[in-house]
Amino acid sequence: MSKPTEEIRRGVYLRDGYRCVMCGALDLTFQHRRAVGAGGSKNIPTAVDGLSLCMICNGACEAELQTKALANGWKVRRWVTCPERVPVYFPHEFAWYRLEGLNRIRISAAVAMEMGCSVYGDQWMQWRLRAIAGVA
Repeated sequence: MSKPTEEIRRGVYLRDGYRCVMCGALDLTFQHRRAVGAGGSKNIPTAVDGLSLCMICNGACEAELQTKALANGWKVRRWVTCPERVPVYFPHEFAWYRLEGLNRIRISAAVAMEMGCSVYGDQWMQWRLRAIAGVA
């Protein structure tokens, strides 16, 4: 079962301001930050496992924008056991956040870099550079 509970889904939408984290659209879907795989997972997603994304951005995170999604914390590698350690960028707010359950705490870009590198090492910096350069 890989669907979030209604309570988690509503809480994530509230935490994210009822807007798509990527583009700011209001028509939302629940984005699984960690891949659940075909057929789903036995784990019910927690609040830090999800983000509010519109259908278009949700699909793009799974396809052509996957590197950008990893660089901005919209997606998290499956092997990451603590997704709360990966910061999330909200471009329409020009701000980085760390997620704590149904709360988000604004952090500096330097802290976001520290967090991302502590999880992914140099790979995170490579993703960030590609995202900044606009390379998918």
